Amino acid sequence: MTDIDTAEPGIDWPAPRGPKVKDFLAVRREGAPTTTRQAEVLNTAIIGSPGDERGVVNGSDYLSGAMVAHDPFTAYEGNRITSPNVCLLGVVGSGKSSCIKTVYVERPLMLRKRRAVVLDKKMRNGEGEYAELTRKLGAEPFRFDPDDPRGSTCMNILDPVILRGGGPAAALGLLVAFAELSGDGALSTLEHGALRAAHRKLLADFEGRERVPVIEDLLALLPEIVNAPVFQGRRPATMDAVDAASLDVQLRMQRLLADDLAGMFDGETSKHVRLHPKLTTFDISALPEDGPATALVMVVANSWLMGMLTHDRGWRTNFIAEEGWHLLSGPGGKVIRSKSKLSRGLGVSIVAAIHHITDIPPDSDAIAMIKEAQTIHLFRQEHEGDIADCVRYFNLERSNAAALGSLAQGEYLLKVGTHKEIRVKHVRTAREIGFTETDAAMLLPPALDNEQDARDESA
Repeated sequence: MTDIDTAEPGIDWPAPRGPKVKDFLAVRREGAPTTTRQAEVLNTAIIGSPGDERGVVNGSDYLSGAMVAHDPFTAYEGNRITSPNVCLLGVVGSGKSSCIKTVYVERPLMLRKRRAVVLDKKMRNGEGEYAELTRKLGAEPFRFDPDDPRGSTCMNILDPVILRGGGPAAALGLLVAFAELSGDGALSTLEHGALRAAHRKLLADFEGRERVPVIEDLLALLPEIVNAPVFQGRRPATMDAVDAASLDVQLRMQRLLADDLAGMFDGETSKHVRLHPKLTTFDISALPEDGPATALVMVVANSWLMGMLTHDRGWRTNFIAEEGWHLLSGPGGKVIRSKSKLSRGLGVSIVAAIHHITDIPPDSDAIAMIKEAQTIHLFRQEHEGDIADCVRYFNLERSNAAALGSLAQGEYLLKVGTHKEIRVKHVRTAREIGFTETDAAMLLPPALDNEQDARDESA
């Protein structure tokens, strides 16, 4: 390197001005104006691949336009996350449903040894919105309809398949949730003891029998449970309390079976209930928003899946609950959380979508499940409390708080494990747009909708 005033002869160097500088630092022309946004492209760390090259395509990076790919199973396998569970949060219409249908249902199904089990809550053309796709893949949705008890799918809570998914303790937990979902509150110590004693006697009585016990068999045992050995020798007042507790549990369950759950849990599991190699759908679109039916079907479906997978290992299954509040909250949430380790061992990712995080009590099992999820899709939030909770619960960059309130439809912040969140724009194919358009009935008359479908297919 040479100074300008001692440079090689024959080179027309500019006359030196001010302090001596090295020739390779000399400024030859004026710089062009730019912005900090444009200059970000100079940072290769920012424009590098923001996802996992082995994952499922999610969309494009909002900043660079690069493809974003992520999959809970491959990320778990690569030690990028410690839990395969997924949570999507956002207001109605922000794009959660479209993301679930593509990223966690359709696209993974193209991979080997992948399947999805969907709790289909939204109605489309008189049935669940996944019904058409389910039939295309060779299965029939399991429809639950309280207005059609004879035609409704029935799930036996005492089915041996459910017993396999966690043993007697898990089966008892499901029965407790069943009783508590009646709306009368948590079971007392005596009520819990009476139900446990009746369940133990039921298992002993039906051991070796050809017939599978049903809930009516359990209810028939409850009045006699006061005579069980565990209660013998107690004071008369205690025996009276046990008798009253048994009666209370019996009445709770009988009321549910007669009213809210008629035809859905009062017999043996329907013969058509089988786990499909690709897509299994529980059509709960006809169930009321309030009442225990939706939550109970969700919890029983999860328990049934755990039992089925104990003898069908080697698959990776996305368990989808678009109305995740019903699945994660209340008595059902305790059952789901108790199976979290079993879920990981059986290759199950619970994918739950909720609207507002502030609606959930901070000490509930639902909040605990959300915190444990290691893949978070944060869609638009409209309330300051929800935004503040998202920043706090998921350790977001403070600068992203404003973005959460202004995300466009289909945009979200993707938080994977402890990695910094990235802003993603969900991208869909033309065929996926038709499948994910949940409000099509609000936008086009049926005739026009069919014409559009025909044009899309011809294209």
